[in-house]
Amino acid sequence: MTMTTQSIQLGARSPFSLVRLPTSLDLHPEGRVRYLVMNGKQDDGAWGPVGALWLSDDGERGGFLVHPWALWEGSEFVRGYRSATQRGWTPATIYRYWLGESWRGSNVTDGELRAETLLLLNQLIFSL
Repeated sequence: MTMTTQSIQLGARSPFSLVRLPTSLDLHPEGRVRYLVMNGKQDDGAWGPVGALWLSDDGERGGFLVHPWALWEGSEFVRGYRSATQRGWTPATIYRYWLGESWRGSNVTDGELRAETLLLLNQLIFSL
């Protein structure tokens, strides 16, 4: 299977100079998901959504979808997510951590919500 990807250039000085955007082919196979909208400082300094942490209904798969106005901040969540999985955390463990996080600092989670598909969640994140 061949996948086409898009990239966004953030600048040569950024450690996240290329961010791979998921395609509909990447997102379509995943069905119903639980998610948390993560709010914080967006790239322009305004407060708003930086993305959504998601978990499949069976708890086996998960990830973080970055909001288009928070490529830098959202990429930090992606980096943290990848780091946690490399240290042996499962998608369900990462999700439970953020679901139970009560600290109100630079990032705040909304309550748990559900989406019928990951593709719909991606479209929702882009519309927030």
